[in-house]
Amino acid sequence: MFKLLIAEDVKTVRETLARSIPWEELDISLLGTAENGEEALRMFEREEPDLLLTDIGMPKMNGLELIEACKRRKPDIRCVILSGLNEFEHARQAIQLQVREYVLKPIDPDEIVKAFANAVRELRREREERRGIALLEQGLKEKLPNLPGALPPGEWSGGAKKMKLVEQAMRYLKEEYARKDLGLADVAAAVGLSEKYMNLLFKEVTGATINQTIVRLRLEEAARLLKDPSIRIYEVCDRIGYADQDYFREVFKKQFGLTPTDYRNQYL
Repeated sequence: MFKLLIAEDVKTVRETLARSIPWEELDISLLGTAENGEEALRMFEREEPDLLLTDIGMPKMNGLELIEACKRRKPDIRCVILSGLNEFEHARQAIQLQVREYVLKPIDPDEIVKAFANAVRELRREREERRGIALLEQGLKEKLPNLPGALPPGEWSGGAKKMKLVEQAMRYLKEEYARKDLGLADVAAAVGLSEKYMNLLFKEVTGATINQTIVRLRLEEAARLLKDPSIRIYEVCDRIGYADQDYFREVFKKQFGLTPTDYRNQYL
């Protein structure tokens, strides 16, 4: 889950934000609340949240100053401003600090949910991309351990180019894996390579074929969705790109050693 810190000086608003928003449903863990910017910054340094919801007008350190201090320490933190001040200057400063969500009081829970759903989506995509790049780098080192020493410096860029192409393919797969008709031909076309070379290159770097990776991404998402009892199993199947529920059950059990139903029952 992504970690959230709330900074708001008005107690009733602070408590409302903590209690009335379904944070866990958004894949967010609320670390705590602070009544001013200085307290929030101390909590930030101790807990290192991924997300910050802050009022602008607070004592000791205002919300914009808090955001600036947090971003110096953790540039990729996502910040949402909550304010009763609909002023151009505040909006301008928020844009300079790369704040993408600016929610006006009085509180509208739907607006808060929408803002944080967008923020979590961005964070999840960035986290997956970083993980993918790390896997690609490790795969390249393992598959081609002697390449830097074996090639003249001017030719090592070929290895980097391979990694870039596979990284591009991985990005495409993570965006499109839920498409029912997704296959090797789509990935190869997106990267601009022949199907044969795309699959060979991808496997050389990652150790898995394109189709194996599609299955892995689908099943990882299925495992995440199955933890939510409000989502029916046939809906999970459909969301990850499988039209045949029996086939989904078969591949899921092969991967996790449990049927989707048995897997879900572990979390009920």
